Amino acid sequence: MEIYDVVVVGGGPIGSRVAYLTAKKGLKTLLVEEHKTFGKPLHCAGKIYAKAFEEFNLPKEAIINEVKGAYFYSPDGYMFKVSRSEVDSYIVDREVLDLKLAERAYDAGAILKLNTKCYNFEKKNQDYVVKLKQEGLKFEVKTRVLVDAEGWNSLIARRIGLHKGLGYLKGIQYEMVNVDFNHENFVELYFGNKFFPGFFGWIIPLEDRKARVGLCVNKDLTSKPPTYYLKKTLKFNPRISKKIGKGKIIRVFGGIIPIHGPLKKIVWDKIVLVGDSAGQVKSTTGGGLYFGLNAAGLAGKIISKFLETGEPKILEFYGKMFWEKFGKELKFTSLLRRILDKFSDDELNYIFKVIGENRKFLAKVEEECSSQTQFKVFRLMIKNPKLLLKLVKFTPKFFLW
Repeated sequence: MEIYDVVVVGGGPIGSRVAYLTAKKGLKTLLVEEHKTFGKPLHCAGKIYAKAFEEFNLPKEAIINEVKGAYFYSPDGYMFKVSRSEVDSYIVDREVLDLKLAERAYDAGAILKLNTKCYNFEKKNQDYVVKLKQEGLKFEVKTRVLVDAEGWNSLIARRIGLHKGLGYLKGIQYEMVNVDFNHENFVELYFGNKFFPGFFGWIIPLEDRKARVGLCVNKDLTSKPPTYYLKKTLKFNPRISKKIGKGKIIRVFGGIIPIHGPLKKIVWDKIVLVGDSAGQVKSTTGGGLYFGLNAAGLAGKIISKFLETGEPKILEFYGKMFWEKFGKELKFTSLLRRILDKFSDDELNYIFKVIGENRKFLAKVEEECSSQTQFKVFRLMIKNPKLLLKLVKFTPKFFLW
């Protein structure tokens, strides 16, 4: 039986970053990916906060487009725009991103196993025996630390009972050509319970009238699949249907997004959860790569320290450090998601118009905030008396969620 210092289950960007960091420290690291190649199948809209490229030295060749702002559409079609002078986010090719980060882990010394699924694990003495299956062949490896980067449907997190309390969104997205989007550097976000129950729809420009058009729905608010709502949107939504026109679908992909995280406990014995497995996702937008990559950095550092010293309590610092850095922001987005789910379309129409007509507030948001700082947007809102006075009638929803 092969023995490792670290086994990482899940070869997405977050798992690959953990493997890269531990391998770089000289730790014998195995990175396991259940699919035949990194980056497939696609599950993500591919929008990543721009500063992530600086912080984590992400591969620039994965960038397809720049995003400097967004158009927000209310259910009845009222629109306001939020624009930044600098690039807020990048739209990326996830296949290129995932592959390059896996290659980085390999170059640092990690051992990669594709088409390999973890189907069980057990603790033996002080280590974990991880049971793997590759093309029907079962085998086992032993590891001192097990990292769960599997994503939303984590076998490991479920088996140790840490996955409770998370909600889920179901998403579907078409990559299309011949789309009449507003501006190549602005995403378009569409709201309303008729077409997007529990979330929103989007048009994400790529290049030359090519775009990603998709939506998510909350499984607790509808029994119908997201495919039903996307087909309905393309046919009947008065704004999106016009923009799509004679658009042609060239690729379809979707996935599940956990919401109402992060999990409070993300370390269990010598098992460490990162990314979607740990619910490290914004409940308002479904974005998780920036938080997950940060978690991977913290996890890699703490795991290396633990294996260097052998002191078990050191692993707990990973959870504490992540919570201190991002817990408040993510929990706020969870609260906001629950509140937004209570609003009717008429209420959303009113709120959008109040916000859109307050140019002073929007100017502050454009100057001081980014797509990653939604709690800061809320603080600006409560500091704006004119805006607050018009929204005060919704106060009970903040206490009855």
